[in-house]
Amino acid sequence: MADKPDFKRLRLIQIVAVIVGAIVLFGALWLMGQFRKPELAPIVMAFAFASISFSGLFYFGALLLEGSLQKYILSDDTVIKGGNVDMVTTTAESGDPEIDKWIGTYAFTRNLFGLSLVPILILIGLYFFA
Repeated sequence: MADKPDFKRLRLIQIVAVIVGAIVLFGALWLMGQFRKPELAPIVMAFAFASISFSGLFYFGALLLEGSLQKYILSDDTVIKGGNVDMVTTTAESGDPEIDKWIGTYAFTRNLFGLSLVPILILIGLYFFA
């Protein structure tokens, strides 16, 4: 298969993204003073910043460096079930379990990136309009 992704490169991108996400989480918590006096909204913001950093770095890094995973994404749908909003990504099977695992990780980080922006937008709206 000519389009087989470089698994070592994907693992490196994943490790770097996790490290950057952890640094952003602890940095945001520290800069917002959450180790001294924890509050809910800044903690949610810190987790959102960290998940945006992790998922954005992995998703865009994999897209730019290993774009072969993108061809397995068939569609993205937003499904509203009661009070929940789910992002459903339909993927194609590759036939290789290792590639399928990375396709799942890639699709997860795409959804995480999209859904991580929601709390930030809500908190920004509360800050300006509440």
